[in-house]
Amino acid sequence: MAFRRDRLYPAAKAGVFLRALDVLDHSSRSVKISLVRVLCVVCVACYRLAAQVAGFPTTTDVGPIGPQQSRQQQESPLRSEPTPSDNVVVASQYAIGPGDVLVIQKLDAAALEEYAVVSPENLLVVPRIGMISVAGKTLEQVRDTIVALYRQRTPLIPVYVGLRRPRTVYVTVQGNVLFPGVYPVPASMRLMTLLRLAMQGTAQQRTEPEIQRAVQRSFGQIGDLTRDEQLLWRDYEFLPPSSLRSIMVRHGDGTTSIVDGEQALLDPSGAGNPYLREGDVVVVPREQVELPRITIQGAVARPRTTVYRQGDRLSFLLKLGGALLPESGTIWLVQGGKRLQVRADAQMNLLSEDVPLEPGAVVVVERLRPEPTTTGSVRIIGEVRRPGAYPIVQWQTRLREVIEEAGGFTERAALSLAYILRREPDQAGGSFLPPNPYIERMRRLQYTNLLPEDTLRYFVDELARRPLVACDFRACFEQNSSEDNVVLADGDVIVVPPSPRVVFVYGQVNKAGFVEYHPGKDAEYYIARAGGRTGLADRGRERVIKGRSGVWAPIDETMIEPGDRIYVPHPPDEPIGAQVQRLSAYIGIAGGLAGLVFSVLSLVNFLRNR
Repeated sequence: MAFRRDRLYPAAKAGVFLRALDVLDHSSRSVKISLVRVLCVVCVACYRLAAQVAGFPTTTDVGPIGPQQSRQQQESPLRSEPTPSDNVVVASQYAIGPGDVLVIQKLDAAALEEYAVVSPENLLVVPRIGMISVAGKTLEQVRDTIVALYRQRTPLIPVYVGLRRPRTVYVTVQGNVLFPGVYPVPASMRLMTLLRLAMQGTAQQRTEPEIQRAVQRSFGQIGDLTRDEQLLWRDYEFLPPSSLRSIMVRHGDGTTSIVDGEQALLDPSGAGNPYLREGDVVVVPREQVELPRITIQGAVARPRTTVYRQGDRLSFLLKLGGALLPESGTIWLVQGGKRLQVRADAQMNLLSEDVPLEPGAVVVVERLRPEPTTTGSVRIIGEVRRPGAYPIVQWQTRLREVIEEAGGFTERAALSLAYILRREPDQAGGSFLPPNPYIERMRRLQYTNLLPEDTLRYFVDELARRPLVACDFRACFEQNSSEDNVVLADGDVIVVPPSPRVVFVYGQVNKAGFVEYHPGKDAEYYIARAGGRTGLADRGRERVIKGRSGVWAPIDETMIEPGDRIYVPHPPDEPIGAQVQRLSAYIGIAGGLAGLVFSVLSLVNFLRNR
């Protein structure tokens, strides 16, 4: 029996194994088998000893169930659904607690990941190291401890430790929030994210009745506001300023901390926006209107008024503004009856002295008004030779000039359907609340003398109103009307649709639908092409609905154009009672006239007989 020495385990290259191989070459078969068994046992023992020294996995580490099943057991803490996170975990701020799953990786020959779960007693079992206490330690401190313990045993093998999955904690929110209660959240969530959840609520809590009750419960009189105003308040003021700057957090160990929400929102990843821990109770104080304020306003991305706190400085108030707008000018700090010029970059980083603020301090960022200009542009869409944008001189360039510059109309252009859209002026008027269309219509009726029937018609007209320029394209280009050759404004959109080449006839006709357009034909022609009137048609009440304006016109008072609609109505449906009342009225009128005639005749006869 011959052996190749280069195929044996490297540890067998020691002198004792070489001597054993020489004996094997000159021994009997039974002796050779016995020696081979001894060599195998010695090799296994040497491997286990080397693994313990170098940190390699041994058969005891893997277990009798096999490496694949062992890894499945190690990954069992990761089989649940992933937990949400609002930011990257900062190891120096995150406090380790029961339920956290840590991952440990040693860059040895196997390079396997191992997982360790913190026990309810805040103890962590580290593989091949033992049990360590993590109470009151941050992730960074626990990582350093584990790495140091491994380096004591295997100093030449790098070890890496990280947070594989954060635990879930129960946190109570109380005070001035819309939806107080107990929230199960991941420990990687920070305080301000939890407060946003407490202000928005779950899908079941965001129903209209629940929002009304929550607002009235938390903010009293604000429950009398309209729903739009409530939603605006919730979006504009994440929390009332005095509540935001004095958030109290009571921890499970009995300590209490005060969190400045304004600072936390400015630096969401900083220590001022702490992670949540088991048993935390977050108390949001009520609004205190008597507290002094500080304000930043003007050409900034986020004008803001907040409560003044001792120690506030100019740099803090500038950061509340977010960023400078492109039209921003000089920055001024006004406080104590003095006016101080301030220098800052576009991101509101202070470049001058960071002076302390006084109650009532105001930072004003001047807004530079752009130089007035008479130039602008309009856009042409549809059936022209060269559609696109064209420069104009505002309130000087006229419609015909722009159409000529665009190459004129194509053969498919429908001038009767063409129109000009114009942007409406801003009607907000500097109001803090966006205009409510319904309220605006009601406000226009405040001093009117319209009857109820006229008011209903007014509302219909308001809903159907479009920002059109009063212009008739056919009159302008076919009849050379100077009144319809309107001047243009910056942002106007000229729309020239293609001719539909049809007229739609519907209502009480036998074959309602599209009828091919023929120039010069009247409404009766199209009604006849649609099969004629039915027996229920109300003659004399037919109307032509113009394609561009939607105006209703009698069929004998307008010319039919492509895109028009012809409506043949049914006689008004009335209940029997209304018909009887009308008949009674007619009979009463006839009786009154008959009585009047009889009285006149009697008077005439009386006068004759005298």
